[in-house]
Amino acid sequence: MATHPSHGWDPRASEQSRQLLQERLALLGLVTLCLSGSFLVVAVLAELALVGADAALAHVQSPRRLLNLAGAAVSALVWLVARAGHRTPSQLHAIDVVGTVAAVVPYTLMSLLGQEGMAGVLLIALTVMLVLQTRALLVPSEARRTLAVSLAAAALSMALALGTYHLGEAALGGLGVPALALNLGMWLAIIVAVSTVASWVLFGLRAEVREARRLGQYTLLDKIGEGGMGVVYRARHALLRRPTAVKLLPPERAAGLALRRFEKEVQLTASLVHPNTVTIFDFGHTPDGVFYYAMEYLDGGDLEDIVAVGGPMPPARAVHVLAQIAAGLSEAHDIGLIHRDIKPANVLLASEGAVADLAKLVDFGLVRETYADTAQGLTRTDSVMGTPLYLAPEAITDPKDVDARVDLYALGGVGYYLLTGEHVFEGRTVVEICGHHLHTPPVPPSERLGRALPEMLEEIVLRCLAKDRDERPVSAEELRDLLVGCEGVGVWSASDARAWWAEHGDAVRARKGGGADVSASADTIAIDLESRDQARRSG
Repeated sequence: MATHPSHGWDPRASEQSRQLLQERLALLGLVTLCLSGSFLVVAVLAELALVGADAALAHVQSPRRLLNLAGAAVSALVWLVARAGHRTPSQLHAIDVVGTVAAVVPYTLMSLLGQEGMAGVLLIALTVMLVLQTRALLVPSEARRTLAVSLAAAALSMALALGTYHLGEAALGGLGVPALALNLGMWLAIIVAVSTVASWVLFGLRAEVREARRLGQYTLLDKIGEGGMGVVYRARHALLRRPTAVKLLPPERAAGLALRRFEKEVQLTASLVHPNTVTIFDFGHTPDGVFYYAMEYLDGGDLEDIVAVGGPMPPARAVHVLAQIAAGLSEAHDIGLIHRDIKPANVLLASEGAVADLAKLVDFGLVRETYADTAQGLTRTDSVMGTPLYLAPEAITDPKDVDARVDLYALGGVGYYLLTGEHVFEGRTVVEICGHHLHTPPVPPSERLGRALPEMLEEIVLRCLAKDRDERPVSAEELRDLLVGCEGVGVWSASDARAWWAEHGDAVRARKGGGADVSASADTIAIDLESRDQARRSG
């Protein structure tokens, strides 16, 4: 939808358009350079083979070959100028017009000197067509702009041809100048029309693609993640400048329980205001059935990516992150919400901002309301829900009776992962991993890591991972207090965080949406135990 320039202009969108135009103009110069250069090389090699080196050298110095070199030089100049530094839109438009119009000069003269009469006309038409059609295919341009540039190039080509014929520098081939002018004008008009239509179609397709990636006032940019309840894209708002991420539920899933859970996720997340919980901006759906919500975008990465890139965290940083997650969970638990899917991929760290490594808890798709009526079936109490690698024992054996301490168990697993770079338990199947959660004592993080860790921190992590939930901290608030008061861990400062992101930030961002392979046990699951029991009994 078009917007008034004074209200709907988005500087980031304009910058992307400018950057695309600069890239495409450089590509246009490179492609035409390769075409003209290839023609010159093939012609010289052919002459070497047919007439020998001396004659070939003479031909290289002929006017036609020099014009061929001039055409290649124009293309090379467009390529070099367009790719050098930051060019303003007006500079890029000037490169477009001057480069396209200038390119037809040597090729028109080259065609006239090489062929007589009608053959020369057709050769001119062919070379002009190559220049204008290549531009129409590569350079994003409105139809009226392409029409103007093409008309200027065609008019100059016609003027050069008529002047050359009139001065007798080109052979007429038995035809008069008016006849040649009429034929050339007809071909050039067709070429201008086809180039204009090509730009109109391609520019329209680009606009349709942009529109197809628009959800309400948000335009989707690049994919940055995918979770159990949808796909997340970096996005831009048509009017506002704040960074935004949009999570959407595809149409094929926008029905029944999945849709109700998605809507519930939005409502519950929007009710949370803690700075360590992601902020929801907006919610809506498109006419074709795509449901979405917009939330704050953090330039950084999730804990899974951060550990994959930088390895295990130092204790000070791990405590810094874990205490923030516990603080965010404390607010959720206080109003009766259990997250049920705490894992590294659901915690984001910002690379910039006033707080060093600001942590944000995301993806409340499996949240359960402790005091809510579950008649709608959104959070069935008889279902095992969560990520196998971070499932508390009671979430496996008695999912009807879980409380907020399942989140503390999972957070202990996250702490274990941050300190060691490995999950508490591994296994070939979900069943094997769940068996470990039920029966296997966790290996102390220091033993897994192979070096000593602060004793108090290790005790806190292992206490969170206790099989008996009564042995875990009573609440997220108590866990946060334990972490803040943890001795011997040191301090993770803002300068430490900035130094880490300066070294590893690009590698973390490169992993976003990159489709890194994860095992099935790292994915969120939902197993309906009642339905399985009924199926087993009926079988």
